[in-house]
Amino acid sequence: MCFVALMGAGMKLSAQKVESPKLQAQKDYMFKRQMVGGIRLQSTGLGFYLEYGLIKNIYRTHLFLLEYEWHIDYRDKKSKAYPIYTQTGRDYYFGVQNRFHEIRFSYGFEKAIADKAARNGVRLSWVGFVGGALGLVKPYYLNIDYLNTDPNTQVFHPYNIVAQKYSAATKSVFLDPNVIDEASPISKGLSEMKPVIGGHVRTGLNFDWGTRDAFVKSIEAGVSLDIFYKKIPIYVNESSNHFLFLGLYVSFHIGKRW
Repeated sequence: MCFVALMGAGMKLSAQKVESPKLQAQKDYMFKRQMVGGIRLQSTGLGFYLEYGLIKNIYRTHLFLLEYEWHIDYRDKKSKAYPIYTQTGRDYYFGVQNRFHEIRFSYGFEKAIADKAARNGVRLSWVGFVGGALGLVKPYYLNIDYLNTDPNTQVFHPYNIVAQKYSAATKSVFLDPNVIDEASPISKGLSEMKPVIGGHVRTGLNFDWGTRDAFVKSIEAGVSLDIFYKKIPIYVNESSNHFLFLGLYVSFHIGKRW
């Protein structure tokens, strides 16, 4: 009887080993935290981010994301600057009244779909995020030459160039390429930024090819959606403005686990 009982216990232990390698891998995984940063190329702009992860096990990680994005419409073309007093100037975007920046703060997760092979493998994971978005609308300033109304006549006067933002009062000169000298310095208007509250969701696939789990080297690709409570007044033409920003993205992660 004792022999039979011992055999049964041995078979049970052996079966547990064979039946739950996934559970064993979860228990054996040594890393509990991770921190990554990187650059994100998105169809709506260019972003930089910092991401902190709480590793639950080898298959699942909880993520906290802080991100900045400068919204860019890559279809926009700059107009050539023709400054009066200098040989070169800052080219400008015609028909733009504001520049749009965004800060995102999101909670998400990473769930492994396929783990790495023993050597030179790639871990494939699904990621998802949801959170808030703080939009920052910055006035776009142009240097306007109020005296030079004739493009063929340059009037040299030390006070004729004025940095101007778009408004109902300045609409006529702001949209007249004959009196636009150049774009104002990028710092102009920073103190006049106005906030716009919104939300953010993102989902994608992460490809981690790092040869050592202690170091994170991965590429993430997916789709992102930002929603704001009103249209963002980027363009003078109201029909070109939106409150939804849907875009495809590619991110390049680098970081560490510990």
